[in-house]
Amino acid sequence: MSVLKSLSFVAVPKSNAGDPKLARRNKFIVQLMQQRELAADEGYTVKRQKWIKQEDGSRQLVDLPKRVKRWWRMDGAGGCYLILRYGNKIISPTPDKGAIAVGDRAMLGAVLDAVITAAKAGELDAAIETAKAEDKKPKRKAA
Repeated sequence: MSVLKSLSFVAVPKSNAGDPKLARRNKFIVQLMQQRELAADEGYTVKRQKWIKQEDGSRQLVDLPKRVKRWWRMDGAGGCYLILRYGNKIISPTPDKGAIAVGDRAMLGAVLDAVITAAKAGELDAAIETAKAEDKKPKRKAA
């Protein structure tokens, strides 16, 4: 008996790797995790790799720190507010409110965990899609 006849062949399943909605969701979740790390440690930095040209003409790959901006603000009364962003756009699940009231700064980690859970469940996909649509520039028509 042939070895190939003993195997079960099926159609190739469709991959989710090319789904732009999942890619945007995963990018947003990574940014939220960075905010959680920044909330726990103010000195937190993200490393990025860059090719640097040396004096002798060779190129070397080095790790450089990347600045992570805080997404939260404190008001005069000591309240903390979290502002969700996708790129440079503010996203909001509700159309009229752009910030999440955290209260005490110590609760920021728990609120970020709740937002991460919501993002993993896909609850913020529509808000991310709206922010992404605003980022696109209209194409110029040829004269």
